[in-house]
Amino acid sequence: MNFVAFRPTQCRSGDEPLAAEVLSRDHRSLSKGLRVLGVHSAFYLGTMAGALAPLPVALNIFFGVANGVFIALLFIIGHDAAHGSFVPGRSLNRFIARIAFVPCVHAASLWRVVHNELHHGRTNLKGVDGVWAPMSIEEYRSASLLRRWVERVYRGPAGPLIYYYLEFWIHRVLIPIAPEARKHWKRHLPDSAFALAGFCFTLGCIGLTAKAFVPDRPLWLVLLVGWVLPFAVWNYLMAFTTYLNHTHPLIPWFQDETSWSLQRGVLTDTASVRMPINVAPLYTKVMAHTVHHLQPRVPVYALLDVQAQLKNSYRGLLEYTLAFGEYRAIYKTCKLFDFQAMCWTDFDGIPTAWPLRDDLPG
Repeated sequence: MNFVAFRPTQCRSGDEPLAAEVLSRDHRSLSKGLRVLGVHSAFYLGTMAGALAPLPVALNIFFGVANGVFIALLFIIGHDAAHGSFVPGRSLNRFIARIAFVPCVHAASLWRVVHNELHHGRTNLKGVDGVWAPMSIEEYRSASLLRRWVERVYRGPAGPLIYYYLEFWIHRVLIPIAPEARKHWKRHLPDSAFALAGFCFTLGCIGLTAKAFVPDRPLWLVLLVGWVLPFAVWNYLMAFTTYLNHTHPLIPWFQDETSWSLQRGVLTDTASVRMPINVAPLYTKVMAHTVHHLQPRVPVYALLDVQAQLKNSYRGLLEYTLAFGEYRAIYKTCKLFDFQAMCWTDFDGIPTAWPLRDDLPG
């Protein structure tokens, strides 16, 4: 078997008192948070204006793509605020989360359930954490032909194009119809209504702006460039980012609570990704994902600084620089997961990576 060159090591060791002290500090800042929110909101509105302006369609498309990037960056702000980590104060964080989630059409309360409670509460536990949870070979073989085909698409380079649309958006983070939200659906209705109202308001603003500045342009083209394209870019970035942070030959998954509790303490459950080019500083910072899982109260604008402080006290940090070859090796290796042997396999169940166990030598 030609395993990829990723060798398991134990990860949870080092100067734990120092790490605990660094993570326990309150890194939140009202001035920094509001400044980051203001700058990214301005760029979001500016790129939306560019997508709708009386310009050649090619330029509108360019601005539409950029607008999708800023939807993703505003989502990062909303994500932090939903954790209560963006600025000091619970009420202000919740207000910011609702506003920042308007462009990506998310209900803040549903996001807190899916992300804060399930994903952070049981990271990489199959059946609870739904973020890029892999199928086992038994699940794959018993699935329908259509479901197998979808899984093959998910686990390839085109996967992020459709993953978040199908697995999360409407039924998990917009309308409370997923199993984890259905029981308390009344609690989520206000935020769902707010997100849907924000969606209608956004579409109305796009339509009215286009009618004022490009009245001869057909509505379908306006909506395509002003909303469908940016929203598709945001969805791709969301799925691609969570894939990079939570799928890797050295990241294990668990099928039951007992094994999850016993082994995850010495195995890494997330990856931090260094960006080769710092085009969007906020995105570069959010990719320091290990720190975020160690302490969700660290705001995005402090993640890189905190991670730098932890590197000498938290050995075994899984971190790599994003490159096409690295990404290709990951999606070629990580197709299905063998929960007994604790290793990634291909779609035939043949191991493609080293077994991930807590008794391996470091």
